[in-house]
Amino acid sequence: MLNFGCILPQGNTDYKTIERVAKEAERLGFDSIWMYDHLLPPMVNYHDYAYPHDGLVNASLYEVWTTLSALATVTSKVRLGCMTLCNPFRYPSVVAKMTSTLDNISNGRIEVGIGAGWFKTEFVAFGIPFSEAAARIQGLREGIHIIKKMWTEEEVTFKGKYYSVESVYNNPKPIQKPHPPLWVGGTDSRVMKIVAEFADGWNIAFYPSNTPEGYRRKVEALEGYCKEVGRDPKQLRKSWMGEIVMGDTKADVEREVTKLKPADMTNDQYKIARIMGTPDEVITQIQTYVKLGASYLMIRFPHIETLEPLRSFAEQVMSRTR
Repeated sequence: MLNFGCILPQGNTDYKTIERVAKEAERLGFDSIWMYDHLLPPMVNYHDYAYPHDGLVNASLYEVWTTLSALATVTSKVRLGCMTLCNPFRYPSVVAKMTSTLDNISNGRIEVGIGAGWFKTEFVAFGIPFSEAAARIQGLREGIHIIKKMWTEEEVTFKGKYYSVESVYNNPKPIQKPHPPLWVGGTDSRVMKIVAEFADGWNIAFYPSNTPEGYRRKVEALEGYCKEVGRDPKQLRKSWMGEIVMGDTKADVEREVTKLKPADMTNDQYKIARIMGTPDEVITQIQTYVKLGASYLMIRFPHIETLEPLRSFAEQVMSRTR
């Protein structure tokens, strides 16, 4: 089954707008709503990555876990996801406690994504140590060990290089059994090996490898890592996370791209790793990723605060692809 998630507005907005979009996504039948775990709006080089840009570093931005907790009380069916929690921001045992608590508050609707972290600017600004990639990735592996154990075992002791816990209890346990779905995000080969070994789902987001050819190569690599650890790749859910721009005509789409792209970027550069087109063209592109193994779309819509992109997509695409 193909699932659809909506990425909520999070920066340069207010809570009431976030809540309004979340409620509309639930009403329209989206399977999930998603937020990212950043302390400052992420800023990257547009010519290297097809990643959203939420404005200046000093722009407003809502913290993910606090906001999802609030949304759990004003929704009842839509699943609540974070893609991805930054492992170095919080001690893994605390993450296990937080996620278990929110799974209970939401009556079993949490999707937990986690990653090693990458945006050095926010680490430095908030006084959080930023280790080399190898240490962050090894810390992620240890963190996942602790989180999964605390979700499922009564008393947990774990001693690692980066994290340790001693006779820790985590009650109440999550409602979802054996535990909430655990997604791991990233395309680094070391991270993908962690995906193969521990995750329920794998997320690839906003990078050039989100193109069909790049996606195919990454899926093949992941399948190889799964075989190395004796795991059936079909046990892993695979997502496509990115931006979808839809218009009634090709001319409408081109005009919208011209408005959305940075001044120093061409329309073609902006389109890389995004899904663009009329409803029929969008469906065809989605089907391409589904054939490559994607079973979950986590979608960022431009101008989502107007609600119109959500409604158009639900009516013209989502209803025809399930």
